[in-house]
Parts: sequence; structure tokens; C-alpha cells
Amino acid sequence: MARTTDEPDTAGQSGTGGIVVGVDGSPGSAAALRWSVDEAARRRLPVTAVLVWDAIGEPRSVFDAASSADRAGLEQAARRVLADTVAAVHVGDPAVTVTERVEEGSPVPELLRLAIGAQLVVVGERGHGALHRLVAGSVCQGLVHHAPLPVVVVRGDDQPGGAVGAAGPADATGTAATSVDERPVVVGIDGSDASLRALRWAVAAAAARKTALRAVHAWHLEVPAYPGIYTDFGSALAEQAQHTLDDAVNAIIAEHGGGLPVQVVKETVADSAARALLHAAAAAQLLVVGSRGHGGFTELLLGSVSHQCVTHAPCPVAVIR
Repeated sequence: MARTTDEPDTAGQSGTGGIVVGVDGSPGSAAALRWSVDEAARRRLPVTAVLVWDAIGEPRSVFDAASSADRAGLEQAARRVLADTVAAVHVGDPAVTVTERVEEGSPVPELLRLAIGAQLVVVGERGHGALHRLVAGSVCQGLVHHAPLPVVVVRGDDQPGGAVGAAGPADATGTAATSVDERPVVVGIDGSDASLRALRWAVAAAAARKTALRAVHAWHLEVPAYPGIYTDFGSALAEQAQHTLDDAVNAIIAEHGGGLPVQVVKETVADSAARALLHAAAAAQLLVVGSRGHGGFTELLLGSVSHQCVTHAPCPVAVIR
């Protein structure tokens, strides 16, 4: 893995065409960087590792590492924290280039600026933010809600047998050897345009991982006072759910000329979307969801499906615009 440092550019385009990952010295951001490097090896993309700091001592790892609390001391500490995090990611693929960027400012706007033209922005599920950030919304939620490109949120504890982010030395052909992860990619489908984009992205993600794709569509009906009504409506909803799922998968198959590069397992579930996807994610290496489905105003008040998945899923979550 090649490492470089990069001075700030006037156009803010250093992440162009590659993967931008936010780093703050926390275990979550280290996991995000490992995931990003692994993904970069699969897709032959460059990685830009970005640490954003500010003058009030955020992130905490920078404040703790600073020899002095002035601007020069904080910036020097920020560069050291980022360099140490990148150095700790042991990946043997020489084709992966990681550029280190240190920026002063607020994390979400700076990451969005540097992600202009990028293919993906990646962040850890929880960083070293202060209490006010937990109240106002974390960096990952800020990116999920505002990024115009796919966002992947990585949890620090998703390391089954070292499979995730465990790229090994390059083989004789120069391709990085990685631990085999046979878990499927899971994608949520609700028939919306956002979920179709998520399905399209998930097909490519599963193909890159040489694993199966599990497409899940959830439907839910509260049990009425008269069970016979539930039987009638439940059967109709289950049938409609299957049609919705079939139509979505068939649309993507048609885009691929009649066949897909991965095995697709279709599953309809009589449950809420968030619960169904979180259950499926327990056995997945990646969960893919659209940024907005058919939830409407009520769902916005209670928390969207993508929000629930990012907050609670045990595996990395990709939110697709």
C-alpha cells in the first residue's frame, strides 16, 4: 500500500474518482479505513483518508496528542493521529494508494467538500465527538442525510474471523489476496426509485465480493380485531409484496441483458422494514439500503429505515442516493 500526504487544494477535488474516508483516531474510524482500503483493492480505486480538526479540541484524540493547545500544536497532533491510523492498517496490495489529508473545520462539510467527484464516502459508526454532537446528530448521520453520493458506515466490531478489512499480501499476479467472506450482501427493496438504485449498487458490490445477494422486501399488517380479515388482507399483501420484489429484480436483470453476475435470493418478510433488514444483516457482510423509500412523513418522525439500519446494524451499511 502506497501512502502520500497532500496539501489542501483550492478546488477541493482530492477525492475525485476514489474513496474518501473520515478518520478521527477512534476504533470506529480505524475500522472504516480498513474497510475502505479493502474496497479500494477490489475496485482498483485510490483512498483519501481525511482527519478534520477544530480549534476547540475536536476530535478528542487530537487534543490528547497535542503538545500545546494552540493552532500549530493541534494541527501537528492531527497529522500525527492520522499518520498513526494509516500506518496501523496493514494491507499488502501495492496498487492501493492512501493520501492523507488534514483539514481544519467541521467534519461533515469538509468531508462532503473533499468527496466531490468521489465514488464513495466512508465513516465509522461512532467517533470521538463531544456530547453536543451526539445530541445534534453524529458525523455519520450528517453524511447519510446530506451526501449526494453513496455513504458506507462501518462498525468497529464487524470482524468475523478477520474477514472484513483483512486484505493480505499480493499474490503472484499482483492482486491482493483477501480472506474469503462467504456471507451475502443484503439489500432492502420497497419498489421505490431509491431502492432500485440500492439494488443496482448491491449487485455490483456482491459481484466484487464473489458472493450471493439477498434481496429483502418487508410488508407489515397490524392484526385486526377480526382474524378472518387478517387472512384476506394478509394474503393479498403477501402476494403484492412478492410482485414488488420480483418486479425490482427483473428490472435490474433486464439492465444486465437478461442475467446477473451474482446469485440473487429473494425474500419477503411479514415485518417492519427496519426489523427485517436488521435481522438479515446479522448474517451479512454488507447491508445496502436506499436513502429514502416509501415511508412518508410518519417515517421521518419515527426515524427512517436507513437511519435505523445505520444506528443498529451489526455489519457495514451502504446508504445509496
